[in-house]
Amino acid sequence: MKKSILSVLIAAVLLFVAACGNGSGSIFKDGIEEYISNTYPLYDTIASTENSDQYARVYRAENQDIASVADSLQEHEEPTEMSEENQGKQIFIYDQYFVTLTQSEDNASNTMIEVAEEEFVRNNYSPGFFEGYLLASLLGNIFGNNWSTQRNQTCNLNPERCYGGYNSSGSYVGKTSTPTIRGASSNRGGGTGAGK
Repeated sequence: MKKSILSVLIAAVLLFVAACGNGSGSIFKDGIEEYISNTYPLYDTIASTENSDQYARVYRAENQDIASVADSLQEHEEPTEMSEENQGKQIFIYDQYFVTLTQSEDNASNTMIEVAEEEFVRNNYSPGFFEGYLLASLLGNIFGNNWSTQRNQTCNLNPERCYGGYNSSGSYVGKTSTPTIRGASSNRGGGTGAGK
């Protein structure tokens, strides 16, 4: 009798351990950031102007349009909010992360996937980045009612401290004209040319 109970317990533990693995049968799914970093190669990083330890990470989905990448992300985890795709851009909001899909400027058949933590977005993005995609009231709920006004004032005084997204032009101080780690998946790049 004791042997059969022990056998059942061992089998249960083995099943639990197998279910905890990273395979598709796992009962513990990766979060959206882990899913993206495990699925797509890291292409570049953008440093925060407020906190040198914070980065937005840019991944590249080769030969995949925005719609197919969006489907993949939603299949893995449903976002709490999402915009419509408009002019080669779509924005998803997950718990603690903003994910922006844009059509690559270098190759229209590729999609760039930018992943930024909520704090990075709060301290670096220009409110204009979200116009036409997310409601100001939604951003106010996330960042506080005065966020848009305060960020616009910062952007007017110091435009180089306001980030307009990966494909944007401008002189954002956390972004260099030459990406720091194009195509590398094992390193983290820095903002102004310094690796990390």
